[in-house]
Amino acid sequence: MKTLMSTVLLTSCFGLSSAFGQQSNPAASPDAPSSDTPAGQLLVDTRPTDESIRQLLEVMEIKTMLDAIPGQMDAYFTSILNKDMAGRPISAEQQESIDKMRQKSADMIKEVFNWKSMEAVYLEVYGKTFSQSEIDSMITFYSSPAGHAVVVKLPLAMQNTMSVMQKRMQDLMPKIQQMAKDTAAEIKAPQAGIPKPKTG
Repeated sequence: MKTLMSTVLLTSCFGLSSAFGQQSNPAASPDAPSSDTPAGQLLVDTRPTDESIRQLLEVMEIKTMLDAIPGQMDAYFTSILNKDMAGRPISAEQQESIDKMRQKSADMIKEVFNWKSMEAVYLEVYGKTFSQSEIDSMITFYSSPAGHAVVVKLPLAMQNTMSVMQKRMQDLMPKIQQMAKDTAAEIKAPQAGIPKPKTG
């Protein structure tokens, strides 16, 4: 589950630009090779500069998002622990073990998502994915009030959506489990000479 949450967070970080980029169709991009461009020949403006990518990451507040991951994971760890303990008292020795585990988890997350290593990832991925004009257009968008709202509110929108989805899955799972049991019983019934369970 920890891996899943981290993946979701990273997806939101990488996905902001692709969701709101100016052009999603390479053929419509002013930097896309024209019909007169020989196959495999790239235009000069195709790859963006590292400086422009860093500017985009800044207006998208990517570093802030990454810095928030350890705290979010710690909160998730605490919520799961509280649910499992169900209000039962925790001894001093148990609390010490919990604190050590939380610190170990936080250190691992910080090591994986530290800005130095992640910035290099963004520079490589964005440099290979977007053209200079697309990066420039995204900088303009994320520098605008609407773009800033996306940066600030999209993670919250995703969190709220996940909460609704989890609630619906919780309601749905017992029904699916019962259907699976009924199906298994129906398959086994003829073999054991047991009357099929009535459905409906």
